[in-house]
Amino acid sequence: MDTVIGCSSLPREDAFQVIEQEQVLPGGSCANMLAALAALGVRARLLAKIGDDERGRMFRTTLRQDGVEDGWLLEKAGGITLHTYIWAAATGNHCIFVNLGNALMDLQPEEIDESILDNVDLFYSDFFPGKATVKMAQLCRERKIPVVLCMQCTPSFMRKAGNTDAEIEAGLAMADLIISGRDSYQEHSGLQDPQQALTAVYEKYRPRFGAVCTAGDCGAIWLQEGQKLHSPAFPIVPVDSTGAGDSFLGGLIYSFFHEGQTPQESLDFAAAVGAMKCLRFGPRIKVNANEVKKFMQEHAR
Repeated sequence: MDTVIGCSSLPREDAFQVIEQEQVLPGGSCANMLAALAALGVRARLLAKIGDDERGRMFRTTLRQDGVEDGWLLEKAGGITLHTYIWAAATGNHCIFVNLGNALMDLQPEEIDESILDNVDLFYSDFFPGKATVKMAQLCRERKIPVVLCMQCTPSFMRKAGNTDAEIEAGLAMADLIISGRDSYQEHSGLQDPQQALTAVYEKYRPRFGAVCTAGDCGAIWLQEGQKLHSPAFPIVPVDSTGAGDSFLGGLIYSFFHEGQTPQESLDFAAAVGAMKCLRFGPRIKVNANEVKKFMQEHAR
């Protein structure tokens, strides 16, 4: 769950700022992505662990309301559900403070039943937690199910949260598509130039469908064998960019894997979904494909 605090600008050190609006909203990076997928008409389920606290109950309820199946959403007795505090500025910028709780990273590989993959066409993870991600990726490899992995946070933050370098390496090595922002590619590769960093990660792991870099108002890049595709950002005045990357991912997976569109078409569609999310407050978006296509027609780039 996210406590989203709206303000005119992000607070500075030792400075005051007026809160203009405050809401408790359902969030969670992977859940946001799945909610976008479900709104687009894809059957989606979440494997994760929450606490049996009030936030956990609220999260499960909103997940169901957003059309995501919760049968594999496990509960930890006496657990604290991960939650965040998000400062969302009028400029569209935001900063996030994360309370990891004690439930999400406690999901153990032995708690995962292989039957969760019955009738599943694709597996996605943001590496939280790493042990479960690696187990699921291994099971998917055995079943020839595509694996999409997102370095949602930088490797240093993932380590701080409890993931190990070995888990990150093992996961990326099994990914069919790698997705991340500029910071994670730069930190993981040790290169300062974002495009060089993207290329270095792609060359190291050689994922079957390539590697995607999301870059905010600079758009997104999809690097595949022999080609580099670019989708510019849509010209909008953002309200709240929280969850924009998650919504982008939902649009990309829907367009490329579900609809069979070309990488360029999928990148453009995903950019539109991400932009539409920026025009509304909160981390999740509910739009259908026709609404996205209409937005793309009305917003020339």
